[in-house]
Amino acid sequence: MRFHFLTISVFLASVTLLAAGTRGQFGQGDAVTVDPADSPSDRDELVRQLESTAGRGGTYRAQAIRSLARIGAWPQVDRWLGRINGVGDPSELARSAAVIGNELLLRISLRSELSDDSRSAIKKMTAAAKAEQQSTERLRAAIAGLAGQDVDANLAANRTLMAGGDAAIQEMVAAIVREDSGEGRSGKAISDRHRAKLLGVLEALGDGGGQALNQLALYGDAGVRSAALDALRILDPPSATDTLISAALADDATAAETQIARASASFPAGFEKLDAIAVLADRLSTLRAVAMRTPNDLTPATMWSVDADRTGVQANRSTEVFLRYRNAYDAAQRLRRLGDLPPRVARSVLSADLAYRVMVDVDWGDPEQIQVIGRSYAGQLTAPALLATLAQQREFGDTPAAVGTLRLMSDSVNADSPSAELLVGRGGGFSELVDAARDPEPLVRYEAASCVSQLVSALGSGFSFPGSSYVRKTLAEMASLDSRPLVILLETRPVVALRQESNLNQLGYAVQKVTSAIDAEREIQRGGDLRMVVSKIRIADAVPAELVDRVRRQPKGGRIPIVFYSDAETNEKSVRRTEYETTSNRWVSDNAPAVYLVALPGSPAAFSEVLAEIESKRRLPPLSISDRARFRDIGAEALQGDSAPR
Repeated sequence: MRFHFLTISVFLASVTLLAAGTRGQFGQGDAVTVDPADSPSDRDELVRQLESTAGRGGTYRAQAIRSLARIGAWPQVDRWLGRINGVGDPSELARSAAVIGNELLLRISLRSELSDDSRSAIKKMTAAAKAEQQSTERLRAAIAGLAGQDVDANLAANRTLMAGGDAAIQEMVAAIVREDSGEGRSGKAISDRHRAKLLGVLEALGDGGGQALNQLALYGDAGVRSAALDALRILDPPSATDTLISAALADDATAAETQIARASASFPAGFEKLDAIAVLADRLSTLRAVAMRTPNDLTPATMWSVDADRTGVQANRSTEVFLRYRNAYDAAQRLRRLGDLPPRVARSVLSADLAYRVMVDVDWGDPEQIQVIGRSYAGQLTAPALLATLAQQREFGDTPAAVGTLRLMSDSVNADSPSAELLVGRGGGFSELVDAARDPEPLVRYEAASCVSQLVSALGSGFSFPGSSYVRKTLAEMASLDSRPLVILLETRPVVALRQESNLNQLGYAVQKVTSAIDAEREIQRGGDLRMVVSKIRIADAVPAELVDRVRRQPKGGRIPIVFYSDAETNEKSVRRTEYETTSNRWVSDNAPAVYLVALPGSPAAFSEVLAEIESKRRLPPLSISDRARFRDIGAEALQGDSAPR
């Protein structure tokens, strides 16, 4: 009897166990081991306790928000973050941000259900934490803390400075180059051991410290240049080389600078000024080429510059392309410190200077700005020198520098010092100014034609000089400019042409439709603010490669992007051949518009990638509506004056 009772008990227990495992075993869901703490009742109790903690405010609230976010209680997180939005004490906001943590704050901010108050609270906490980390008093205290030998104090100071970012670099550089004046901002010079610790932190923070010291070594006050140069020599020897070579032979270098530079390993024995000019000129040429190849996009970069009294530095947010042009500008200034330069090197220095100024301010060229250049490059602004400079710039493909030089020429005309030498080249041929009126870049040829028009008016000689017919054509082109930029569309099918014209109109372009390659060639000859040629692959009178060649051979077509599109009527063999032939290195370069092959655009968005790449290769912004209106008025006025009786 007892045996039967035990058997029945075991059987019932087995059935119970099988029933418990049935869901996971027979495919109705995975078997899950349930933690009693994760049951709804226990989770509700945990949330209730955390909300009770949050009600105490301050860091308790931040700790509760952190825990609530970790268990996914997003409505409660949103409610308590909204309470933080009403906090006005920056120190409490900074402490709350530190407790919650940057990663968790970022994770919370990505929640779509977060209210505006909560998002505002996150912004306030982040800003308060950043302000505390970059506090001048906090950073200076950390710098002073590195002067001691206590390991724990040094570690704490290192952590503070590492969190300070660019603000820490600014304060550390100021401490490193500080003069031993004993009073004022300069304070007392630091010891070599202290400087070594600061240089170690600067090295850990990346290349910002080297860039900042380089700026002070080049542009700083005479009292800080030597200290900056010596620190740069230790921190980043490769980037210090050019500045050391320049300082060793510079006319304005102090005795301390010269001694530091000549004692460095970067300055070879027997190195003379001509050797330095050759090395630095080659470096300038390289940096200018790098700047021209750098995509003109929104890639972020930090640019360091000296402050108003030239004893410290400050960081500025910019983009990679502007940083590259500034690097070329710095290389030019290192050469300028050496005094008299060979003519070709001097022209390269002026070009780098102008290119950077025009890149930063596309409207550069007002009288005050021209005067600054006049004081710095007085001997290089004669008519023959400017023509030689313009020729070198156009040969190098430096559009911003060419625009700057053309505005220098225009200023010389407006300053009642017109020179007929600008109109006639050597041997009686085209001058470089006149030839620039045929440049592929609309801005360059319009600036050149405007300058020639002003010069002819000032001289009263009329349009009687070599190449005058080309200038007249450019002026006529200017006078007929549309309010919108132009695109040439090569298409023979009316329905497809209508659809593509609509797409391009929505992008803001005026469309000139053509049906053959020869018609496209004629439209390019007419010029205008032409931005793009869009064409089908199957062309009656040319293959795609031939069309590209004919466009590129046009004086005004050398830098026009060309877009081919394929559709269902285009066989795969033609697409592959077009792709192979038109992507040849003959037409593709880092700083020139390429040839693109896309599927038949169904909407304006289909051109987005092409337009983004085109813009990344452009050095200066395209002509605006006001630019086209201004050049249109100049062209019309010049042609009216030319036709008026004399």
